[in-house]
Amino acid sequence: MTGCSTGLARPLHLWASGFARRWHMNAALSGADDFNCAHQGRCAMLVIVLFPDHSLTLLRAAVTHDAAEFVVGDLSQPFKAVGGGLVADHASLEGDVLTRMGLACDLSEFEQRCLKLIDRIDAVLFVQLRAPQEARRNGWPEVQDWCLGEAAQLGCGEAVAGLFWDSECRAYEGGAL
Repeated sequence: MTGCSTGLARPLHLWASGFARRWHMNAALSGADDFNCAHQGRCAMLVIVLFPDHSLTLLRAAVTHDAAEFVVGDLSQPFKAVGGGLVADHASLEGDVLTRMGLACDLSEFEQRCLKLIDRIDAVLFVQLRAPQEARRNGWPEVQDWCLGEAAQLGCGEAVAGLFWDSECRAYEGGAL
């Protein structure tokens, strides 16, 4: 072998993209170890559980949707609320980087809604697990309500309500199947 491969789609770069940290701009959660690879894996599990007839494209999007953050970074929800055109520009750049990484997915409108839902469900569940006091403030109840409403429209409302209930009860233990 001669020299190292270069470019955004090189295998080591794609693998390393999973180590981008989440929650870096949230004071209450910034100390929690959560990497994009873990988040994306949890999102894949949610796709499998909530949308059993999912497409391979949706599953692929779940396990790669934040990979570009390794290059372009992430924007906090408070910034997204006030960032105007910068937010749209960042989203466009993130899409371009995902394409250059070879990870862009052409999702239907339904699948886009599913991906957005599972992304937010994972955030709510993570907050409930790692900082349950935060789950009751700073906009998290509204995010949970949005998730419940969107899940009902997408056909998995009962399952999502059960997930949130179990999480709020801290029912994380394993057990017999």
